[in-house]
Amino acid sequence: MNRRHPNRCAAIAILLMAAAVLTASICRADLKALADGDLAGIRGMGGISVGLDDVSVYLHLGSFSYTDTDSGNALVLEGVTAGDGNGRPAAFATGNVDTDGDGRRTPLTVDVGTVSDRAAVVLQALDWQQALDLHVETLRFCGQALGSLDLGPIHRPSFYWMVGGHDDGIDFELAQRLSVDAFEFTYNDLGDRLALTGIHLGAADAGDPTDPTTWAMNGLFRIGAMADGNPATFDVGQGDDGLAAVQMNLPMSGTVRVESVQWAGADFGPMAIDGIQVHRLNIRLIP
Repeated sequence: MNRRHPNRCAAIAILLMAAAVLTASICRADLKALADGDLAGIRGMGGISVGLDDVSVYLHLGSFSYTDTDSGNALVLEGVTAGDGNGRPAAFATGNVDTDGDGRRTPLTVDVGTVSDRAAVVLQALDWQQALDLHVETLRFCGQALGSLDLGPIHRPSFYWMVGGHDDGIDFELAQRLSVDAFEFTYNDLGDRLALTGIHLGAADAGDPTDPTTWAMNGLFRIGAMADGNPATFDVGQGDDGLAAVQMNLPMSGTVRVESVQWAGADFGPMAIDGIQVHRLNIRLIP
């Protein structure tokens, strides 16, 4: 991973973010490093703003698979469906809703500028409304059917992305406030399942960890810290051992809480992981 193509990687990052909002051009703007709480005051000056009103999306995939190149074994998701959880398409809106409670209805914005003297694309949606549910009919590993998966509805009222290039990879920062009504893994014909209900991610929650009725998640759960010089990274290439691999570093901070954890009918109560501070988390995937 020693070849250096900073211009190419920065261009790829810019094109990917531009394609995400179906636009052909983005104007240049100067960006300043801001604390999480200050992000609510950012506007799309010098970039573009996008408003969405009741956009509906329905997606169904027959299968999605990841196959090991040596053994041929595969992880397969069969019958993948994205909707709203009630048999209707997933729905999205921004620009006409106030999901963060600050009294403003802000659109999705895209800007190009610098973060800590590095070129970056910033996509942020501080008022984002969605009704999104994911269902996997069959999870199959090495030919063995393991069960079905359900995730949702997924709510993400506020989030932002920062993406820039380095060498043969990308730097990025993702921050979001996220809640998921339920995650369910049904693993046999009897309907036994592992279920996590009321999943919440954010910066902090001052409520009693043992009493979900007092919870009120604030701020954004963050992966990467570009302004602090510690971005999350994603690289693809050949390592020192000669093997092609994907390598990631995922520093993160925030709080994760789950209102109820149930397994095979037994309720284990709430779960709280507060004050997460991961300065470095290296993950290497070798296909």
